[in-house]
Amino acid sequence: MNKKLTWAAVILAFLLVALVVRIVKEYDRHCVKKANPEFKSYLKQQQAQLDSIVNRLSNEGLISTSGIELQSPSGCFTSNFEGAEVLIAGLQHHDSIYGTKSFKPYYTYGCNYIHFDPDHPYYGLADLEVKVGPVKYFQPELKGLDKLSGLGFSTSPKPYKVYRKPVYDSTGKKLRLFEMQLWLTQFKVAMTIISDRETPQVRPNDAFLNSRIYPGFWYQDSRKFISMNDLRDKREFMNHRYCDITVILEVNPNASPWYIKANNQQTLRPDIAIGAVVCNELIKKPEKENQIHINIQKGMLAPLFLEPFERDINSNIDSSGYVTDLANELQEYKRLNIWNRKYYIKLHSKNIGARQTGILWNKKSFDEQLEFSFLLPLLVVGSWDVQLPWDVIPEMEAPQPYYRSFSIKNLFPDWGIGGLGKAFSSLIILGVFALLFLRFFF
Repeated sequence: MNKKLTWAAVILAFLLVALVVRIVKEYDRHCVKKANPEFKSYLKQQQAQLDSIVNRLSNEGLISTSGIELQSPSGCFTSNFEGAEVLIAGLQHHDSIYGTKSFKPYYTYGCNYIHFDPDHPYYGLADLEVKVGPVKYFQPELKGLDKLSGLGFSTSPKPYKVYRKPVYDSTGKKLRLFEMQLWLTQFKVAMTIISDRETPQVRPNDAFLNSRIYPGFWYQDSRKFISMNDLRDKREFMNHRYCDITVILEVNPNASPWYIKANNQQTLRPDIAIGAVVCNELIKKPEKENQIHINIQKGMLAPLFLEPFERDINSNIDSSGYVTDLANELQEYKRLNIWNRKYYIKLHSKNIGARQTGILWNKKSFDEQLEFSFLLPLLVVGSWDVQLPWDVIPEMEAPQPYYRSFSIKNLFPDWGIGGLGKAFSSLIILGVFALLFLRFFF
């Protein structure tokens, strides 16, 4: 009997080791994910810092120092370095447009950060946070012999390519050489859903919830208007998703082209144009369970728009003025000059939000997050010498929207074969308990 128990113990020991390895490997899939309070604290600190910068700079225009003028743009911007800058131009939720002004408490704007929660702060649609990182120098990965020897690699910013074209007059005589540099830069964008999981200290009564009325199509409901009390699952984390949300980004190739002017002398400004905006990387979280729709995928060229929002003609008014303005704009577009021109890109989703899956012990809920990395090639003519200190700027990292903690489901990994794997894990654990019972009681 002891010999049989010994062999059984050896076999179970091997199985137990395999189970522990599998538990570690599948930990992230089955663990409990809780909201990270530090995430909201981080966003508040970032917003406070942005507000202070905007308040300080919003009224600055012409700065004079010892008779030398340093011209700077006014309004919302993030640096006084030459080169590209990406800001948030606003968002559109169904037919409602939110631009560069805050409408608190449901819309907070801060140049490269917005917070949006169109309905009740604790019920219905979850909060949407959007953050945009700085435009940084991009160093392509080395390949072949360059990768082995490091040839051609330099940490200092430099053009990726230089284009040269001769310029001729009408007689065919070569007059000069036109030179244009191609610089590679990149920027990141994070769209994060943050559902409120804390129970309200003071729960609103039915009369209050009945008074909070919103369009039914916000919640995929056929009724024209519904109240918060009409929702089957009221809490934000209970499977509420934005079915039509668009974030509009403003890409300015020459955000702060300052120059020095004194008497009859001045420096030259660089002319910078956007070559394209390419989605270099797209990370969806959670990676294993997401079903997030987004209009731009990895490897796609983002369409560039000349206006941030589409205009709609009201059929009840005279549209002749609109048609005239539109004709003038079309003529201007035909004469389009790409240098120093802003463009707008649109990130649209029809289902990003908070999700809830499973039933009873297998129920789990999670917030979704999209993190984009866009490649931004810039065409530069002239001297681009006042640049951001790219070598000291850290990578933008979006905070995780949830914490991970151990769950009872972590004890039953599925071994990649679903329910059969969970049953196998259960048999291993039962075998361990049976062996311990026989060892100590017989």
